[in-house]
Amino acid sequence: MTKKVILSSVLLFFLSIGSVKAQNDEGQSGTVYSLYGSGMPLLNNTAQEKGMGILGVSFTDNQSVGLTNPAQWGSGIYTKIAANFDFTNYSIKDSLSSGNNSLLKIGSFQAIFPILKNKLGMSVALYPETRSSYNVNSVRTFNVGGRTNEFLSNRTGTGGVTKFEVGFGLRLTNNISLGYAPSYAFLTESENETIVFADNTIASNNVNTRINGTAVSHRFGLSIGKTNFLKADDYIRIGGAITLPTNFDSKRKSETIKQVGLQSVVVEVGNTGTANVGLPLKMSGGVSYFFNSKFNASTEFQLEKWDEAEYGFSASEENAFTNRYIYGTGFQYHPYRSRSTKFFSKFKYSAGISYDSGHLEINNNKIETLWFSAGLGLVSPDLRTNSSFDLSFQYGLRGTISNSLVKENIFAINLSVNLTELMFLRRKLN
Repeated sequence: MTKKVILSSVLLFFLSIGSVKAQNDEGQSGTVYSLYGSGMPLLNNTAQEKGMGILGVSFTDNQSVGLTNPAQWGSGIYTKIAANFDFTNYSIKDSLSSGNNSLLKIGSFQAIFPILKNKLGMSVALYPETRSSYNVNSVRTFNVGGRTNEFLSNRTGTGGVTKFEVGFGLRLTNNISLGYAPSYAFLTESENETIVFADNTIASNNVNTRINGTAVSHRFGLSIGKTNFLKADDYIRIGGAITLPTNFDSKRKSETIKQVGLQSVVVEVGNTGTANVGLPLKMSGGVSYFFNSKFNASTEFQLEKWDEAEYGFSASEENAFTNRYIYGTGFQYHPYRSRSTKFFSKFKYSAGISYDSGHLEINNNKIETLWFSAGLGLVSPDLRTNSSFDLSFQYGLRGTISNSLVKENIFAINLSVNLTELMFLRRKLN
């Protein structure tokens, strides 16, 4: 890949900053649990890390770019660019019915530039922190003058929190690295609720609600590595990261539209309201052990203090928040490093399992998810570039059908495209 391609990709990245509200344009086809608060919190780990069932806070290699731990950005001489894509299918079931929906989305975009060779690196990234994408139907009742009226509510919503981040990783010694990454966070939510009454003498209503807010976020990383830890050709890495709470001064505006005859008439425009919306403190850590050049394993965890998060626009949604715990473990095998010419030796293979306690507790049930993962990676045959393509497959079990809740069987395919280039070294031959 030439320098022009790298620079063009970076230019496209900066142009994409103007579309940070693109989450609002997605179809309402994600998890139903994303209607709570500012959406479902996401893990912005790469397809390689997803294939191992881990976060990536302690794991890194020369072919991939990772967002999870800023301390890892100071090592290397390559300029790296990575884009992540996700396709997710949800098989949904409750006590009355079942269905399916799918969501195709762009995950994160990141570029890392080596400012000082194997010493200081800069990361520029755009990625979603939370995502809303839902379509929920419910039957409700209300009483007027002693008379019970029934109506159908259909809520569709999109949005979430997106971050534009510029961070730095510094390699203090051969074994210790630190990182810091400030970001500018955008909160955008859009919901449309359609209300149709069983009594056809009552006109149907549409309520459109918009929420917006901005904030500054900060996160830090630490990485400690040691070669020849237990034997001559092994390596161990311990990593940790922390994201400080992020607080938005948010505004909400709504309008109610009624169908009067053949016309839609705005009958009420809600006053612009303000409230605090806050994302919680996050702490993660883990250890990765490289037995040799061909085999490694990792175990990692993350704690998110959602019981301290805020969502001032809905007390009931805020009360559903609960602390989130994530545990993952997995391994990876690299047969291509044996110099074999066999076809199946040209790939890297991974597998793992993870448990997510979820950040919601609804009707005394935690919305937990159990994930089973597998991954496949292909390294560029041109070893001078160190580029790679990673594909992961995940199967998850989330929620329950008890207590009027929804159970989701989730199948996800994740793709990471990692491009690298020795941009700042002059080539002798083109």
